[in-house]
Amino acid sequence: MGLLFCSYASSQDIHFSQIFENPLSLNPALSGSFYGDYSAEVNYKNQWNSAAQNGNGYHTTAATIEMQNIFKHSSSSYFSPALSVFEDKSGDAHISQFEANLTLASGVFINDNSCFAAGLQGGYSQNSISLSGIQWNSQYINGAYDPTAPTGESSLGNSFSYADFSAGMAYYYGAGQENMTSNDALKGSAGVAIFHVSHPSTSYFGQSFPGSQLYMKYTGFANMEIGIPDSKITAFPSIVYLQQGPAWEFDAGAKIRYELTAKSQYTGNNKGSALDLGAYYRVGDAATFLAGYEWNNFVLGCSYDFNLSSLTPATHTAGGFEISLRFINFNTNIREGDAAVAHRLMFMN
Repeated sequence: MGLLFCSYASSQDIHFSQIFENPLSLNPALSGSFYGDYSAEVNYKNQWNSAAQNGNGYHTTAATIEMQNIFKHSSSSYFSPALSVFEDKSGDAHISQFEANLTLASGVFINDNSCFAAGLQGGYSQNSISLSGIQWNSQYINGAYDPTAPTGESSLGNSFSYADFSAGMAYYYGAGQENMTSNDALKGSAGVAIFHVSHPSTSYFGQSFPGSQLYMKYTGFANMEIGIPDSKITAFPSIVYLQQGPAWEFDAGAKIRYELTAKSQYTGNNKGSALDLGAYYRVGDAATFLAGYEWNNFVLGCSYDFNLSSLTPATHTAGGFEISLRFINFNTNIREGDAAVAHRLMFMN
């Protein structure tokens, strides 16, 4: 089940509208909070091609693999590692960032309906830039562009890298059942996190320039899953807040899920299928529409952002297309109480 949101502003962080389909970029504590043995997911986003020169917009690709619990005999807690990587390329300068992160999260079951989780994340980021596609004012001689003329930017063009660290915590609540006979599930989760706690330095001018420190990013989210009794419909409202330096973002929206075929209540042999439709608003920036399809172990999500900001004259409301694909290896032996709270309660698009 899934939702979508994004991080844009002037931050250097990656941008996914289906943010709960790349949950570790929102909160490290979300690692392992799903029903199954392991989960693998890939994400791709393409945006701003209509506004960028030569179609060189933003292209972001990510992949994540998570284990639900490496201590299989624990009945009161779980410990879940995850590995995630992403690559982001943008603009005529082909500004590129590649980052790999290891996340460790642990959850403690307060009771059969509640769970508290905390997570730590550490990684390494490599950043580069290419100036071959850039035209500078100094290269225009008597109004004509001369690619052989000096750019005056001899110090620009260096790559840089840094270590990165983040932490978060989250709370889960789950009650009721998700099936065609009752569908009275009432679930919720909320969490906060902080990213870039080491204030890494970022500069394309090499060691002789101090560069700028990357702002810490603060995130918060809250969401619910509300089953409509005696129906095949479930509602998923949610809010997300992001703050990084002077840039902030607030997202609010909801998704409706319609169950096409029911899950097996006891054997787990039939994982069921469902259709998701949703709409979300990123304050002052964009409206996003989502469609998703779940079948057995696979979930496919597609979304599109319609730009509503001051860039509308350049973008003609065009924003970005995004697609996600997730696979979960279900474990039908997880005891029911643990599943109710360890399952990523909603927004597994």
